[in-house]
Amino acid sequence: MNHKPLKPIKKESVGSQVFRQLRDQVLRRAWPPGTKLPSEHELSRTMDVSRVSIREGIQRLVSLGILETRHGEGTFVSELKAETYFNALIPLLALDETDIFHVLEYRLILEKGSAALAAQRATEQDIADLEAGYERMVQHQGNVAEFARADLEFHLILAKATGNSVMVKVNNVLRSVLGISMENIVSTLGMQDGLHYHRLLIDAVRAHDRERAEKLMEQHVLRTIQRLKTGSEPAISNRP
Repeated sequence: MNHKPLKPIKKESVGSQVFRQLRDQVLRRAWPPGTKLPSEHELSRTMDVSRVSIREGIQRLVSLGILETRHGEGTFVSELKAETYFNALIPLLALDETDIFHVLEYRLILEKGSAALAAQRATEQDIADLEAGYERMVQHQGNVAEFARADLEFHLILAKATGNSVMVKVNNVLRSVLGISMENIVSTLGMQDGLHYHRLLIDAVRAHDRERAEKLMEQHVLRTIQRLKTGSEPAISNRP
């Protein structure tokens, strides 16, 4: 019987080391449920790593349900449930280093259908939520991390507008992977493409134009892939 040869061990990323240390603090009850974590700045200084690495570790723990973020308050330890310990899928996704083009391929396949379904089913409240998400993007144009967070939130709101609970749950499982890739995309390509396509997507959803919403999402993701691969295409100009 043929056996696969052993492979060299890859060096663990700083973000993964941060994730593991923070996770262990919670699982060992050094930080009991309800505990507020130190700020990103404090953790960065204590662990001697960048705030980006701290944020990456925290995002992974949020996707696992181990931590929760409360707007305007900070990050807190969640009440741990049985599924937090025994769900084997989430830790693998949260810990693995993921190729950004694989993430974009996933988005191309899923979000085309998600946009179409949202256009078909969106309520007035869903549309209002999309508008609010878009405004958060506009407000954070000077901050890559906050803009990327608002950009991702827009896509999650769009998924919610489908009314399909499986789509929402899958996106929540992948939230940390999607969030990290989104920040990389925004820091590399800028913000104008996201603003341009999201504005058009809202209009298509409001008009309940399923085909246009699907086509716009396809163009949006394909253009992102193309720009990342070539580095030659300029961003779309901001249009009124």
